[in-house]
Amino acid sequence: MDSTGKNIRLTLTGASHAPEVGFTLEGIPRGTVIDMDALRADIRRRSAAAHPNSTPRRETDDFSIRSGIADGIADGSQISFAFPNRAHDSSAYNLVARPSHADYAAYTKYGGNVDIRGGGKYSGRMTLPLVAAGSICRGILSRRGIDIFGHVLRIGAVSDERFDAMLDKRPPMDELFPLVDGSVKAAMERAMADARSRGDTLSCEAECAVTGLPTGLGEPLFDSVEGTLSKLLFMIPGLRGVEFGEDRILGSRMNDQFTDGGRTLTNHSGGVNGGMTNGQPLIFRCWFRPIPSIALPQTGFDLQKGVPVPLTISGRHDVCILPRGLVAVECAAAIGLLDLIME
Repeated sequence: MDSTGKNIRLTLTGASHAPEVGFTLEGIPRGTVIDMDALRADIRRRSAAAHPNSTPRRETDDFSIRSGIADGIADGSQISFAFPNRAHDSSAYNLVARPSHADYAAYTKYGGNVDIRGGGKYSGRMTLPLVAAGSICRGILSRRGIDIFGHVLRIGAVSDERFDAMLDKRPPMDELFPLVDGSVKAAMERAMADARSRGDTLSCEAECAVTGLPTGLGEPLFDSVEGTLSKLLFMIPGLRGVEFGEDRILGSRMNDQFTDGGRTLTNHSGGVNGGMTNGQPLIFRCWFRPIPSIALPQTGFDLQKGVPVPLTISGRHDVCILPRGLVAVECAAAIGLLDLIME
């Protein structure tokens, strides 16, 4: 399915090498002001042009608003955006399944009736409409006093400091390469440059925080905060794990003791208990596998002949999902949280 959400309904359209990608967003109230400058800033954060260690594919990420917004104001109808794919080059792709990509599973599932060029719907290109839609949702949350922000927690073996679990506001961080400890940026960049020189890629981890959430947001069982956010987060290609709160061995060290006004002395639970927000900052981490498009010789699978074949990937690819993918984490969270809040 290409759609998700109950109160805020998101549908993604297009594919990596289709003429365009886009989204439709339903449920945004009539009269909502859309911060187009903030939306363009989020799109820029995701753009390869803003990150020197990202893919050489340089899309302009220009968009057209097909419906739902007039003069920066939502008119109550379905909001629809389209982003042309102008810089795609399909010549490097053929019917050979690449290791650890979705090519083989998708081709088998749909009997060959699927566009897998550049990863098709399974490509990171699909995070562009996700970011744009999520930026709209983030703006609505911001006007309610809810702030969503993240940082690069780890690239390869180089780690940043974690957020203070009791933080009440966004710490000062660089917009394009957010870090709690900015001194580790050089080591992260060296790790990415070294991996690229060897034709390899790196795993990474992001940490995201949300402040200003009301207590009691979310439902037990199937509509929990964790479940709602995770469903959207796992749309991001390469994301393999989501963790809320901290991992502590003993309950005596994990439990958050209460103080005045229902506040707690610690936030080891990451702001969630029983699937509901508990009034503390919501903090979660996302782990990403190394990007499978490496330049080293591999063994692929010829989808027409049904046999393994030598494969060297010559397309244009990132060496690491972060920091470019961090904005997708934040915007996916914004969509899920607004969907819960609008109940």
